[in-house]
This record gives sequence, C-alpha cells and structure tokens, in this order.
Amino acid sequence: MSSSDTPPDLVTVRFAESSDAAAFAAIVNHYIARSTANFRTEPQPASDWEQEIAAYGGRYPWLVAESDGEVVGLAYAKPWNARQAYDWTAEATVYVADGQRGRRVGSTLYRELLKRLEAQGFRSVMALVTSPNEGSEALHASFGFKLVGTIDAAGYKHGEWRDVGVWQKILAELADPPVPTAPPER
Repeated sequence: MSSSDTPPDLVTVRFAESSDAAAFAAIVNHYIARSTANFRTEPQPASDWEQEIAAYGGRYPWLVAESDGEVVGLAYAKPWNARQAYDWTAEATVYVADGQRGRRVGSTLYRELLKRLEAQGFRSVMALVTSPNEGSEALHASFGFKLVGTIDAAGYKHGEWRDVGVWQKILAELADPPVPTAPPER
C-alpha cells in the first residue's frame, strides 16, 4: 500500500508485520534514551513490539514508512482506554527514525493512519505529547488535533518534571447509537 499523497521517491507506507519489531525497537529506543517524547526510561525490546503488533494490529492500523527498503518511521493506534464505552476513540502515536526528520515521514504516516481510522468508523483520536515538544505539537495541530488538557508534572525524566498535553482530533459526528468500528482494510 502506498499513500497516494506521497511522492514515490519519499517513502512508501505499508502495514507493520512482526518482522518489523526490531526496527520499531531501534527507532523508539532512540527517543527513550535521548528525549522525553517517550516516558520509558529503559529500552523496549523487540519482543514487546511483536506482542503489541499481534495484540492490536487486527483492530487498529499499525503502519511502517520505508525508504529504499529501510524502515524510517512507524505510526500506530491502540485503545484509548480498554473499557467498552471508549471503543470509538483510539490513541495514535508516530515516530520517525533518527536522521529522517524533515522528509515528511511523520506527516505521511499520520495522514494515512488518520484516514484509515476514520474509514474504520472511529469517532476521535487522542495523542499524548510531552511538553515542550514543538515539533510534535506542530504536527498534531497541523492535522487538526486540539489541545484539550494538560497533565501537570506527569512524569520525571532527564532530571526534570514534564507536563503532558492531551490532544484530540474529532474524526466523525456523533451517531446514536454508534456503529461498531470495522477492522483496518488491508
């Protein structure tokens, strides 16, 4: 699957597979070690990613951006909350490999992820963004996310307390009763 909005020389987007777990770990572990974009403090093993792809990839889109056969980014959705009344709200996440920023990898992935979530029947998408994080905040705002709240001093990392912004994008009008969401179309 290739995003129609993406020039072919930039990146291609496809569904994630369990074989992508090592690439996911490498990309995200960079952020765990060097930034506050992820609140983990220890590296996340590839086996965790394999389990998450297996657990969530059937209900939510888990996407990979590739350039010249190399995984350069990932975007995925998961439950916002496991309780059934939240079934129409997903949580979205995007990561771009170190050295790949500025190539529109994150935008390409998010565009595809949000399009797929909307097509599945999700009503809204949430994102948690550590503050300050100007790049991520700008990305979310550019896709129509609104900052709906802040969790003050939510976590302590790299010697400082960090706030987390709660961002929401509305995908569809309310339906009463709502129709169940569909699996991602491959």
